[in-house]
Amino acid sequence: MISREKLVQLYSAMVKSRLIAERTTELAQRGKLPQDWEIGTGGEATLAGVTADLRPADTLSAPVNWLLWSLIDGISLEGIFGPVAVSLNGNGRSGARRNGKVAASRNGGALHLPDWKDVDFSAAVQAAKSYKVVNDGRIALVFCKDSSAPGVSVKQLEFVSRRNLPLVLLHYFSSPDRQESFPAPRESRNGLVEALAFGVPRIVVDARDVLAVYRVASESISRARQRRGPTLIECVDHGSTAVSGAEDRNQSGAADPVRAMASYLGKKRILTASLKQRIESQLSGEIDAATKHLMN
Repeated sequence: MISREKLVQLYSAMVKSRLIAERTTELAQRGKLPQDWEIGTGGEATLAGVTADLRPADTLSAPVNWLLWSLIDGISLEGIFGPVAVSLNGNGRSGARRNGKVAASRNGGALHLPDWKDVDFSAAVQAAKSYKVVNDGRIALVFCKDSSAPGVSVKQLEFVSRRNLPLVLLHYFSSPDRQESFPAPRESRNGLVEALAFGVPRIVVDARDVLAVYRVASESISRARQRRGPTLIECVDHGSTAVSGAEDRNQSGAADPVRAMASYLGKKRILTASLKQRIESQLSGEIDAATKHLMN
């Protein structure tokens, strides 16, 4: 059972992701941000569900143009959009290397990272190996979007499986771009699709169903923190076609995950009109303040 507070957190993260997507698109079109900072809309459910249980101390390897850091509790938007982090030559990146990993600011300071075009799987594995030794609950998460980074190979899966590393591998696919690299999955009792991919549990989930993504990500992250091994999550974006077995929240307006979640929470009497307005107003204010220097 997902708590009321967590449901509101997930919705707020989706709205934040949508507002950031709209702002980055506007700024990129005006020449204020590099073009590859345009993150687009539609992936809000995946972004919110995956980041909800991440901690700032965890390692996150991902294409920076998805700005995943901005959705993690404790990460400053000013650090993401600060004048040092933003570079119009395309080399500015919203992250910083620390001990071979990518991390984000918690203190609002502007950050800079040299060109970061591909997901650094090896750095995430190294971080996961060190976390396993110290056993302090930290994990590494590798996020790949379509062809933005090399796919996970059989050798890599076997490696992280044999070493039982605290690692979560997440692939986001647009449905037409998806290519089967592993054995065909099967549907489990809870409606999610799962299988073993060379020793690593593999779960396929609807990328636009935030509750399904969150349940899978939360369990996988918890599993990694408890040193029970890695998990491979495949978030498949079917666009306007809802995945079979998805709850009624995803049957109407499936092409817009933010609107679908708002409708679902409204039916549950969790998201009132006043709360919705308050969330949107607060997040809009935060984004306006963080990007004020770019809007002039």
